[in-house]
Amino acid sequence: MTLRAATYMALSLLLVTGARASVTPDISPEAIIQQEISLNELLISIHRLQLDFLDKDARQALQSSQQTLNTGIKSLPTQAQDPETQELLTKVLLMWPVVSKHLSWLSTIPTDSEPPATTPLLYALEKMERQLLLLRNKTSDVTKGHPLRYLEQALLMQGITRDYLGMLAADSSSTRREELKAQAERFDRHMAIFRQELNGHPNARQPVRQALAAWSFIHSRFEVFPEQQTPELIVRYSHNIVSKLASVHQML
Repeated sequence: MTLRAATYMALSLLLVTGARASVTPDISPEAIIQQEISLNELLISIHRLQLDFLDKDARQALQSSQQTLNTGIKSLPTQAQDPETQELLTKVLLMWPVVSKHLSWLSTIPTDSEPPATTPLLYALEKMERQLLLLRNKTSDVTKGHPLRYLEQALLMQGITRDYLGMLAADSSSTRREELKAQAERFDRHMAIFRQELNGHPNARQPVRQALAAWSFIHSRFEVFPEQQTPELIVRYSHNIVSKLASVHQML
């Protein structure tokens, strides 16, 4: 092979590799957890509608979360280098249009109609949630430099809220109640760590304190569940906590 031919082949390989990389960019674990947060907002809104199908705020929250998740899902690459990652990604991309169609249907049903069964939709969303978690775990093995613990804490807060509302919408077992309390204690421990670590941070200190204040107000509510039920309060303060934790993530 001549030097000219070898050089041509090397340049061709470089161009092909560069083009392939532009088509299949890395899937960031941060991007995946953002979609998980939006998806959990959907689940929370659906549980709110299960409790009160006339709740206009829940309908608006459902539509807003659907739009946010739709944008996020469409921003994900359609291809991945790793076959296992590709399989997980494909499942998410195929599931979303079907789920989104049902969400649009749910959010536009007239309020004077009979509340529809939401179990199939909840099941589909929870299945999609598992795929996103597997995808995040998979991409975390190869992508470094993305500290996600504040977003993971926000996701935990959403999970607590979602389980709380889900148990109000259906019969709650003693096991699920104990799991809810355990989640709340785990969240509390993490918040104490964040407060200590960021106490001297010029910017992140304030939102952490605000999140702690909101958490202190609702923490005891999980101890007295189900004897005392305050779903609106939990949703409002939970949303505030998630927002503050997301802002901390942006600062660090």
